[in-house]
Amino acid sequence: MILLLEPQRPAGFVSGGYRYQAEIARRLAARGEGELRAVAPGQFAAAVAAATATQAVVVVDGLFVTRTRRVLPAGVVALLHGAPELAPWAAAPLPVIATSQPTADAVAAAACRVEVVRPGLDACFRPGPAAAPARRRRVVCIGTVCPGKGQLLVARALATAPAAGPCDLVLLGDRNLAPDYVREVEAAAAPCTLHLRGVLPPAEVAVELQRAELCVSASRDESFGMAVAEAAACGVPVLAFATGEIPTFVHDGRNGWLVPASAPDAAFQRRLHEVLGDGRQLARARAAAVLPPLAPWDDVASRFARACTDLQRS
Repeated sequence: MILLLEPQRPAGFVSGGYRYQAEIARRLAARGEGELRAVAPGQFAAAVAAATATQAVVVVDGLFVTRTRRVLPAGVVALLHGAPELAPWAAAPLPVIATSQPTADAVAAAACRVEVVRPGLDACFRPGPAAAPARRRRVVCIGTVCPGKGQLLVARALATAPAAGPCDLVLLGDRNLAPDYVREVEAAAAPCTLHLRGVLPPAEVAVELQRAELCVSASRDESFGMAVAEAAACGVPVLAFATGEIPTFVHDGRNGWLVPASAPDAAFQRRLHEVLGDGRQLARARAAAVLPPLAPWDDVASRFARACTDLQRS
């Protein structure tokens, strides 16, 4: 039995990490192999103590380190979507499930063993039917609307794109976390038509991606980049910062364009202007779609369960 502990989250809040855990836990529960428990940070120590007193494999989301400012205790498996901010982040070297290779590399020295179990890919994320040429460029960004995801940079760039012509900017993701930032984005995007769609189920996200001419990710710090992987699977060209595992499924100059994460905002804006101003580039990138090397979520859940068992034995 696997007990997966994650911090309680605000109602409606969605992130790649929380989605990963939900997808895994739903399948483990259906097989009678696991359970997901949301724990208030103040109850974390008591919840871990109670869980480790059972015969279950206790898997703890590394986000608890950020939420509690305390190290993870011995006797658990750490699930890390990124390297924890606190150092040291564990009371002793722990077995780790990392959701990306960059995270695995970052924590290897402080772990006793690391297994990489990447996210899965829903079947709905696939290329859609060819769309007729549109008068307006349609650009999609996916992620919580907040400073870390960089939607303001995208809005400002689109508002000043000299050759792009009229644009529709579609933002998919929670817009309640940073309301002041959302208002900044709305003001900056005024020359464009802005669509704030909120949090959508995967099938509707896939439809939005299939309708888009470009997916833009302006986050400089992704542990994996699930939304970008889903965009690539839909065949939509991607412009993104080269962070996390994004360079493994967005090949610069082929199915999209990458900008170094250390590059200034102006460099990202210039590249966005260049791409939107050249419809032939967009068409070639769509024709060169690359399917990300991700398994279905059912297979990922099985791999996750095997990793838990192997790590416990070690």
